[in-house]
Amino acid sequence: MEENKTIDLDSLQPVKSGDGVDLKKFHNTTTVVEKIEMVQTKSNFTAKDANGNPIPQWCLKISSPVLTTVGEGEQKFDIRASELFNLSQDKNGKLLGYPTNKDSNLVKFMKDIGANHPKEIIGKTVFIKAHEKDSGEGQIRTFLKFKY
Repeated sequence: MEENKTIDLDSLQPVKSGDGVDLKKFHNTTTVVEKIEMVQTKSNFTAKDANGNPIPQWCLKISSPVLTTVGEGEQKFDIRASELFNLSQDKNGKLLGYPTNKDSNLVKFMKDIGANHPKEIIGKTVFIKAHEKDSGEGQIRTFLKFKY
């Protein structure tokens, strides 16, 4: 049987966990676009419904193949580079199409990879960007996006 010991909390030191993955190692590497799908996501920047709730935003979700896997069993998950690009919709949330404005992020992305239409994006070579963001809890999280 273990004996309970009292430890001064001031003497407790942080140690680095061994099961994390440094996603910054993927920064400036290349991959190909594996999947494109149209999804709706919550956004505070879209029109509101009659109750004042934001209307979901239609987006084009572009994803790379799996770059690495973290964890085991039920805790296992795949990590990919991915990005959401807003699509055009009317004030009621009906999907209209993709934007063609030269300042649109989707248009900039397509121009950078040599695609003239979203259907041409699959299979294109893209650069990965490791994007760091403060989680709001004082912790910096790294996300894998695309450079354009």
